[in-house]
Amino acid sequence: MDFQLYFLKEGTRVYEKADLITLLSATPNITVPDMTKNTGKFVFLFRHSVLDFEAKIIISDKSVVPHLERLNSRFYDVNVYVEFDVLSPNYAVEMLLDIVQEITSKFDFKVYIESYVYDVRPFKRAEIIKNFNSWKRAYADKHPEELSKFCKLDSQSISLVYGYLQKKKRLEITFDSSKIQISDYVFLHTTKSRSAFVAIKWDGEKQFILPPAVDLVMLDDGKVNRYISLSEIMMKAEKMFKPIDGYGSIQILDQRCIKKLHKLLVKEKFSPPYVELKQLTLDKIKDI
Repeated sequence: MDFQLYFLKEGTRVYEKADLITLLSATPNITVPDMTKNTGKFVFLFRHSVLDFEAKIIISDKSVVPHLERLNSRFYDVNVYVEFDVLSPNYAVEMLLDIVQEITSKFDFKVYIESYVYDVRPFKRAEIIKNFNSWKRAYADKHPEELSKFCKLDSQSISLVYGYLQKKKRLEITFDSSKIQISDYVFLHTTKSRSAFVAIKWDGEKQFILPPAVDLVMLDDGKVNRYISLSEIMMKAEKMFKPIDGYGSIQILDQRCIKKLHKLLVKEKFSPPYVELKQLTLDKIKDI
């Protein structure tokens, strides 16, 4: 199911369509349709490969606003709307709303969502996210069988994961990967729960980047292979890590502490996972 947001304009439906096309064409991650083909609508595809998120910004020849006749007659449909999967993560939707905000500001558009109950409103990010979350929750409650195909991370954790994935390329440029491990996430789950867990692997030999939202460290040094809770590690080794300037909650293991941390993880007692964990991919995780 798609969540849809419609644009309207007060007093007129006239706006500079060419300027909107120019704006969308210049926006990163947007694929521009063939404007020479008149198919009744032009679909500008917003695709973020890192987030595995897709949305459509559509310029149509005709109105698709539901119950348009019930809206305040001062507002005219400009036949432009946005749609995306109602189960999309909030982090990705926030990125899309940056584009929506730019459009509404530049062309003085107002917005309408069906749950506004026939009320056209100015763009307000928090209000749109609140409505989106209501639609997402209602859809999830009505279609539990669809949600059962996915595991779950809370919204804050999945936002931290996406944030790190976007910064990872810059980290790879900044640090020498032959000396420092630019950690990849490993996502895990159990067969009896929708809960997902976030892990990183470490070989016990290199200095490594510690991303945010990590639950487990998978130590695999060729002799020892074990899952260890990061919270338990940090109780004994928090001072071995230091923040990286300009990267928020991303940390790095102090080079002087590599052998010390490896010895700690091998020799100390840590609580083993109480369930069997299996790997999964990020596209199989939702924030609901």
